[in-house]
Amino acid sequence: MKNILTLILFNYLIINLSTAQNRPIGTNLAGISDWSSELTFVDLMKSSRNWINHEGSGSSWSSGVSIPLDSNGYPFEIPYNNGINPPQYTRTILLHNSLQNLYPSGNYRLIVNGTGKIRFWNIVNLTISCPIDTFIYIDNSTANDLFLEIEESNVNNHINEINFIMPSHANSYLSQPFHPELIKFTNNFQTVRFMDKMRTNETVIINWEDRSTTTDFTQALNNGIAYEYIIEYCNANKVNPWICIPHQATDQFIINFAQLFRDNLDSDLKVYVEYSNEVWNSIFPANTYVNNMGANLGYSGNPWEQGWKYYAKRCADIFSIFENEYTDNNRFVKVISSQAANDWLSNQILIHFNDPIYNPNQITADAFAIAPYFGGGIADDIGNANLINSITVANIIDSLTNSMNQSFSWIDNQNTVANNHNLDLIAYEGGQHLVTYNYNNDNYFVSLLADVNRHPDMENLYCQMFDYWYSKSNTGLFCNFSSHGNWGTYGYWGVKENYSDTLSPKYLGLTNCVFNYNPISAITNLSIKKKELFKIVDLLGRETTPKNNALLFYIYNDGTVEKKIIVE
Repeated sequence: MKNILTLILFNYLIINLSTAQNRPIGTNLAGISDWSSELTFVDLMKSSRNWINHEGSGSSWSSGVSIPLDSNGYPFEIPYNNGINPPQYTRTILLHNSLQNLYPSGNYRLIVNGTGKIRFWNIVNLTISCPIDTFIYIDNSTANDLFLEIEESNVNNHINEINFIMPSHANSYLSQPFHPELIKFTNNFQTVRFMDKMRTNETVIINWEDRSTTTDFTQALNNGIAYEYIIEYCNANKVNPWICIPHQATDQFIINFAQLFRDNLDSDLKVYVEYSNEVWNSIFPANTYVNNMGANLGYSGNPWEQGWKYYAKRCADIFSIFENEYTDNNRFVKVISSQAANDWLSNQILIHFNDPIYNPNQITADAFAIAPYFGGGIADDIGNANLINSITVANIIDSLTNSMNQSFSWIDNQNTVANNHNLDLIAYEGGQHLVTYNYNNDNYFVSLLADVNRHPDMENLYCQMFDYWYSKSNTGLFCNFSSHGNWGTYGYWGVKENYSDTLSPKYLGLTNCVFNYNPISAITNLSIKKKELFKIVDLLGRETTPKNNALLFYIYNDGTVEKKIIVE
């Protein structure tokens, strides 16, 4: 009888989960840097800053003098003497002072190949002769930067590899290079957009050889993360990658890119393909580039119109290359994007895309993407009205609530445009947009806006946003912006401030109004060798804690589910 009851209850769980409304969800990940609270790699050298060249102790912070580097970005010789300037030395930052307590204290494994001498200073101070493979104790309790200085590097056997690996990962950093908390975070998402990790808005990539590689000394340069790491991450964690093709990339680059993902990405995964990011946005170099390219090709109209037409043409070019390189078009999703607040512009871009002048092969797209933020402009409106010192958190929450209808109208209008062009409407970004551009030097105001983001009512605002988005018949994937971030002067983009910030109201909005709507199979897609408990859910698939005399389901990261009854 007990076994029969268990079977009935388990079947009840499966039925409820399989019939629950599915809310396809993705996330943008934060960029890689020494100051990012999203620690991407367990090897801190992979997120270190670019080399800062200088003239030695007591000199200015940076000399601006170039030092010759090998193919992986390591200097051939230190000190370097070009015969004109004083001898040059170089340093990098491994940890920014804002990350106090966010990285673990403990023994870090240091590996240096090549002959020379390096020095750590600030958090720890010591000089080390190389080559070396040793452990160094790091204390996370002080708010200091951690510097690594190359004081000597022998030109005949120069320092050519440095690794600085977090505790508990000393022997696994090559096979499991990603921070386990990042893996845990993306476990709830089906798609990950790598726009910031690819440095899409800063990239200077043109040719295939310009890209980053996994052997580069850092992944925090302007050309972004190595694409092999994107593939490795997505294959290991069973998430679809959303990639942004660099705006200056040549056709041969795109061919190589398509082949790399075709041959190495798990065939069960789909790659979302987008040309750059917000090319209509004048703050990004891609906008100037497409405007100039449209003019060079003789397209008619104002510079911005020429840019829209070139954007449509380049989307068609990219999609055509992917179709030529793949035998199965179901393995990628062709995405065209536009400004959420401007459905007229969206329609113009899609008209140009369907025009044989710009799309002679009449390549089709699969999805149309927007970024339906809410609350944009509110912060600067507060400053312009001289209300910074009198307005309350509750007042700003009310303003955000009132702004939701505007965002909803954008979704409705863009849904109509997408329907008219037979495309699915998806979101490449979205969330709150409470940021000040004109008053970000006012520390009180910046702190006040952070308090708004931490307010419990923010969860309800996120739920309103998601409920409206998923209620529309033609809307699909929503890519939250963004994952983790240091909130402050430049905004509050992270849904969490750091890995431990699991009670962030924005993250609770995702959990309660998206994750809990999705079946177990959509949230237990992590595949790693070590089996670990992922979460505990009740009969309806809602995350819970152990309860006496209740039938609960313990879900593990290898996809297995174990039924348990906790008896008092």
